[in-house]
This record gives sequence, C-alpha cells and structure tokens, in this order.
Amino acid sequence: MDTVKPTVCVDVDNVLADYTDGLRRYVRERCGDAYPCPDPVEYDFSLTGGWPFTGSPESYLDWHRLAVSHGLYAGLDPLPGAGRNVTRLRDAGYRIVVSTTRGDDGDATRQWLDRHGIPYDALHHGEKTDVRFDVLIDDRPATLKACEHLPGLLLRPDVAYCTGAPGVAYRSWDEAARIILGRDA
Repeated sequence: MDTVKPTVCVDVDNVLADYTDGLRRYVRERCGDAYPCPDPVEYDFSLTGGWPFTGSPESYLDWHRLAVSHGLYAGLDPLPGAGRNVTRLRDAGYRIVVSTTRGDDGDATRQWLDRHGIPYDALHHGEKTDVRFDVLIDDRPATLKACEHLPGLLLRPDVAYCTGAPGVAYRSWDEAARIILGRDA
C-alpha cells in the first residue's frame, strides 16, 4: 500500500527566487543610482521609501509589469540554498508543490525552476489555500494569515515585512529545512 507523502507548498518570489534584488537591478538599469531601492518594510513595495514608485501602488504595478515584460522572472537569482534544500526535502519523502499567484508569467516559473535545478512534483498558479499542504513556506502576510487556521506548519522568511505574520520565521533555507525535517523526528 502506498503511503501519502507529506506536501510542502512553496512560494516563488522572495521564497525561492530573489524578487527584491531582481526588481532592484531592473530599477537601477533604468535609473542608475537615483534610488537606493532598500529592502521592503511592507509587503506592498510602494509603502517603502527609496523606490521610484514609493507612495503609488499603481506606479509599482506599472514598474512590475514593465520589468516582467523585460524578463524579470527569468533573470531572478535563486535564494541561497533554496535548490539544495528543496532537493533535500524531496529526497526525504516530501511532495513539493511550487505555488505562485503570478498571473503574468506564462511558462516562466516552470522554465526558471528547471533551469535552476529546483525539483517539484506540481506547479500551482493560484491561492495557497487551494493546496492541501502539511507545510507552507510563504512570504505574503495575508496568505499566512488566511492559512493560520489550517492544519500544518507555516514558515515565513525572517524579513521586515513578515514581522508579526503567523508562522515560524527562518533566516536561511538551511534553517527552514531543519525545521521541517525536525518536526517529523
């Protein structure tokens, strides 16, 4: 009889891929050093000072769309240890579902995962609440809040805009994998 593998649902932007640095590079290619582009203090980038779209959610979306049309998703770097630790989790018997709310990527997510050797069993475009998970790794505070009543472990990166969000904070992918693997020990 086959046993059901526990499922780890993993977000992409700022969880597997360094979206912040990718957007920062794009802004600097267009504007030089006119903006410091600091790490966001809120999930909504327009609420962080020092970006060309500060104070305007509409302008942020315009910048985002333009960056995506110029290959933002394809050019993102994986966060340190992401691929190695997702592989480690999969090798330990976890089913990996990469889930993103990107509605504008075509096949970019799949191509990015494959190019960077990040294994996955399924790719889901939509809300994380649609995935039956045992572990959720996400950086969006609203998503973590929406999932806090569900069974399973919630993990969130230890970044300023996630402070106060539900879930266990992790500082690196090595730590995230240790937390997940340790819960089954």
